[in-house]
Amino acid sequence: MYGKAVLLGARYWRYVVGAALLCLLPLFLLWSMVPAPSPAVPNSAGVSVDIWRWEPILREMVKREGLNEEHVAVLLAIIMQESGGTAADVMQSSESAGLPPGAITDPAASIRQGVAHWKNVWNIAKGLGITDLGTIVQAYNYGPGWLYYMKDNGGIGTEDLRKSFSRQHTNRTSCGWRSPYCYGDYTYAVKVMSFFQTLQGTASNDALYRQVMAEALKYKGWPYQWGGETPNTSFDCSGLLKWSFAAAGISLPRTAQEQYRYTRRINESELRPGDLVFFTGTSDHAFISHVGLYVGNGQMYNSNSSGVGYSDLRSAAWRSKIYGYGRVWAGGKQ
Repeated sequence: MYGKAVLLGARYWRYVVGAALLCLLPLFLLWSMVPAPSPAVPNSAGVSVDIWRWEPILREMVKREGLNEEHVAVLLAIIMQESGGTAADVMQSSESAGLPPGAITDPAASIRQGVAHWKNVWNIAKGLGITDLGTIVQAYNYGPGWLYYMKDNGGIGTEDLRKSFSRQHTNRTSCGWRSPYCYGDYTYAVKVMSFFQTLQGTASNDALYRQVMAEALKYKGWPYQWGGETPNTSFDCSGLLKWSFAAAGISLPRTAQEQYRYTRRINESELRPGDLVFFTGTSDHAFISHVGLYVGNGQMYNSNSSGVGYSDLRSAAWRSKIYGYGRVWAGGKQ
């Protein structure tokens, strides 16, 4: 019996395999319609996502010190260099307050002192007529004395001058890779400016978000309209975003599913205001069936059956249907 079964199997194997493939074909077709999440893309140039959690308090401290928003990106770059956003003394600002290294254990206090220290070196640089940003950044590490040294040496901190200043301010000659330049880090400005160049692209996205929200808020309280994509009709979810991004010069595709494919995949931990949040299962018209604009603090701005306005992403009704997150940069598609 076993031998006969084997012979029959060998004779009819083509039909068996063919039938199996026919059974599986609908499953393959269905799966091909589901947009698989792309791998999350980390921030470029090694900039850690951990620094972004400090951005709100950093902006607050910058404003409190009377500095303009242009300082935020360079201070975020300093945080990246000092701690990667993970240490308690997140700006490593204890020494600038006359304390031992790491003495500040509250991140908010560290940022407050770090911004005050930055303002001090910034104002000294202005008073001395020093305008080179890298030279001023180096003063965050070396202290204000570096700026007076630079005033007497041309105003732009070359590597040779950074090494010379370091040699003059230490009695040590052995400190690992920095030897014999053991005071501070003579490569500090180069590292911070590298992060700063990356973060400038992010700053342009902050401006994009403000433009998009300025347009979207005009329609707060308007009714939801299936298929709506202009103020003449009101809006559905993707129509509201397409219209609002167009006001900022960005052309998004029309549907939520198309907008999902258009944007760069990010993790939830990377979410920033201006990112898009995508949902599945909110209706049966498409796999990606809803989209909203992330505005921070667990909230999104969107058009849903309740109308145009804010929704809490932490509520069970929304959170259970989140499919993924996407980012549109000011330069267009990523």
